[in-house]
Amino acid sequence: MRITTARIVRLGRCRGSALLLSLTLSLLAACGNSRPPGTPGIDPSREVDDALLPSEAQLRGWQAEIDEFNGGFRPAGSVYEIAYAQRLAAQLRDLGLPEVNLEPYTVSRWSARTARLELLDGDQAETVPLVSYIPFSGNTGPEGLEGSLLYLPGLAAVDLSDVLVRLLDSGAVTGGLTGLLRNLTELLGDTGSGLSSILAAVSSLDLRGKIVVYDLPRLTIPMGALSSLALHVTDDAGTMGFTTPFSRPFLDMVVAQVVTTALKSAGAAGAVGVVDYPKEGAQGSYYPFFARFLPASPTVYLDRDQGRALKQRLGGRLLSPQKARLTLDALEEEVEAYNVVARLPGASPLEIVLSSHTDGTNSIEDNGTAAILGMMRYYTRVPQSQRPRSLRVVFSGGHFGGGGLGQYLEAHHDELQARVLAAVEIEHVGAREWLEVAPGVMALTGLNEPQVIVSPLGAVFERESALLSSQMDRSLVLPPVLPFGEGQAYRNDTGLPMIQYITGPVYLLNFGIPEVTSEYTDYPLMHRQVRAFIRLVTNLAAEPAGQLRPGLAER
Repeated sequence: MRITTARIVRLGRCRGSALLLSLTLSLLAACGNSRPPGTPGIDPSREVDDALLPSEAQLRGWQAEIDEFNGGFRPAGSVYEIAYAQRLAAQLRDLGLPEVNLEPYTVSRWSARTARLELLDGDQAETVPLVSYIPFSGNTGPEGLEGSLLYLPGLAAVDLSDVLVRLLDSGAVTGGLTGLLRNLTELLGDTGSGLSSILAAVSSLDLRGKIVVYDLPRLTIPMGALSSLALHVTDDAGTMGFTTPFSRPFLDMVVAQVVTTALKSAGAAGAVGVVDYPKEGAQGSYYPFFARFLPASPTVYLDRDQGRALKQRLGGRLLSPQKARLTLDALEEEVEAYNVVARLPGASPLEIVLSSHTDGTNSIEDNGTAAILGMMRYYTRVPQSQRPRSLRVVFSGGHFGGGGLGQYLEAHHDELQARVLAAVEIEHVGAREWLEVAPGVMALTGLNEPQVIVSPLGAVFERESALLSSQMDRSLVLPPVLPFGEGQAYRNDTGLPMIQYITGPVYLLNFGIPEVTSEYTDYPLMHRQVRAFIRLVTNLAAEPAGQLRPGLAER
């Protein structure tokens, strides 16, 4: 099933669930075999020379190399991220790019030296196995902190379905992280929102000095909440129906931060969150994006089974509270790390940017770098006279630490405004869908993870984004109304048109899962995607400058 709509969504029109439903009905009525129109003046059969493509083995090798750096876990500003950035710079030079630079920037590096939860009984201490912690959530020092454990029930039952609609309705999610944080703050103060229900539950108890145990709420939305906004949907297998549930940890991380902020404000000394996945799916859960900006109590995570056992234990000790010691000893410092920036001249000095990031939790977060290495292998083998535009590669650092890309865009603002026609951000390529298929059982579903392509509004970008989607089953083209991906900074900070490709599999924000490289990445799919990205860039490069950036003179 392919669904193509003609600009039915515009910024400011996404207002409430009633409109979501009406848009969905319009989309369903448009079902058919429609395909995006071809690019004028280009022979589709000759857009990509398959002989110049990297092999599947090369792509697999570039991704597998990520695991050489701390098993793929490369927190922002860590020595592992810096070393990987240096490796990428060397690889770009080896491909023949004449201009490759490591550009320094400053980032907050947070490193957990010890994360531990101990149940105390006199002189005895029993260690509870953890799956992770919230980075930037606080620092207990090596001695840890002691307090009584208190289970706070009911948070998992809070209805958060209003949160997505109300954030969309505000329109401010298009403002990136700043806009999102501002609107989260407003929702916390709105007595009609699900987030305020969390605050109410927390504020009703005396949490001063307590170590609070809570169930991390999960946000599940129907696929229709996304497809009803889409400019184009490719669902050949019919697996993304309107009511198909979509639940992923990247949605939950916003709620996780709201809970820890509420606990901090209520005086909790620390917190133990129970992640609603079996150990296999909860291992290494790492949600760093908001804790740097909102106050939090030191927080560690348990998987579902360990959490259930702890809650049962607490339920049997109503008259004698369980004492515990929570240790989250961390090093936080400002360090110098590097963005990797390269340029491949074309027939014109005007540029298209290819971008991804260097820090991450595992090899798929982010293997956009491997995909772009494959693209640059292709373009370096094409004569300069046959490359209509120059290509700029930006592998930004500090995605998890709020650093690299924003500082790069600020430093190069005028240059980018004068040269760049469009940016293409590529993240999390070749992802297979991995879900809890039965209680306590995580498994591959046999499908690829749903894919999101965020497109600027405008005929050329919408057409090319739809063409990209048509080559990838289970994909949606969305207008820029949701804060998906690192690439939104190009749009928000510089006003440049930006196409974002991204997925959000369950394992995306988990460290310590080597199967991400060996099993959960579909390398034949990744190879097809790289070919499709090359076709996208080739088509954009053939467009007159004014079609991509009105007012930018052809050179």
